[in-house]
Amino acid sequence: MNSSIISLKKWIFSKTFGRKLLSVIVCNIILAFSVVYIIKPNLLISGGLTGTSILISNVTGLSLPMLIFLLNIPTSILSMFFLDRDFTFFSTLSILLLSIFASFYQKIAPGFYLTKEPILACVFGGILNGAGMGIAFRNGASTGGLDIVAAILKKKFNITIGNVLMGINFIIVSSLGYFFTFDKVLFTLILMFINYNVVDKIQLGVGKQKQIFIISEKNEDIAKEIHKEIHRGSTFINGITSYKKKNVYILYVVCSSRQLVRVRQIIKEHDPEAFVSVSDTSEILGNGFKELSI
Repeated sequence: MNSSIISLKKWIFSKTFGRKLLSVIVCNIILAFSVVYIIKPNLLISGGLTGTSILISNVTGLSLPMLIFLLNIPTSILSMFFLDRDFTFFSTLSILLLSIFASFYQKIAPGFYLTKEPILACVFGGILNGAGMGIAFRNGASTGGLDIVAAILKKKFNITIGNVLMGINFIIVSSLGYFFTFDKVLFTLILMFINYNVVDKIQLGVGKQKQIFIISEKNEDIAKEIHKEIHRGSTFINGITSYKKKNVYILYVVCSSRQLVRVRQIIKEHDPEAFVSVSDTSEILGNGFKELSI
C-alpha cells in the first residue's frame, strides 16, 4: 500500500483528528448561533471576513451563508502555502460548517433574534463568538478568514492572536459608520474587545500557568516539598543580591493556578520571610505542560 495512503489513514484515525473535528463542529454551532441570532439582527460585525459578510448581507440583502463561503476562499488557499495540513483542512472545514449552520439557523427560525438590546448583544455576542473561536484555535483549527492570517503571524512571530485580529478588524469596523451610524461602530468595538479577550483566555488557557520566583535560604527544602506534594520540578538559578552582594539561589517554579495555593503554603511553612514573585505566563511548552496548537 502506498505510504501516503497509510499516512493519511493514520492521520484520520488518530485521536488528534477526532478531537479537532469535534472542536470545529462545536465551534461553528456556537459561531453560527451568535452571528444569525445576535450579531446580524443588531447590525453589528463579528470581525474578520465573517463580519464583512454580515455587513455586505445587511447592506445588500445577499445570502449570508453564501458570502461567508465565497469571501473565505482566498484565505483558505493562503493557508495551504503557509500553514500545515491539519490547520488548512480544519480551517476549510470550519468555513463550510459555518456556512451550513448559518443557513440552517436562518431556515428553522427566519427573522428570529435573541435580543435587540445593543449592550446585551455586545456582551453575549462577544462571549459566544470568542468561545467558538477560542475552541478552534486551542485545538489547532480556526474559523477561517483573517483567523488564518493571524495564525500565520502567531506561528512565524509569536504575536498574540487576539491583538492581531483586533488591529486588522479596527479598519473593517470603521466602514460601519458609513453604512449605518457611528453608534454601531462603538458597539461593535465593545463586542470585538470582549470577543478577542475570550479568544486569548481560551487559546492560552483559562487560568494561565503561574511562574514563581522564590528567594530563600530554605530553597532546597521548598523545592523537595513542591516536587513531593504537587509533582512539579523546579530550577535553581544563581543570583547575587545588589546591596550585600550575597550569593543566593533563586528557585523557579511553574504551576497551575490551583497548585499555586499549595505552593504558597509550602513556602510559608518552610520560610515565612521568603521573597516570592508570582506572575502569569503567556505560553508554556515542554515536559509536563500541554503544547498549544497553532
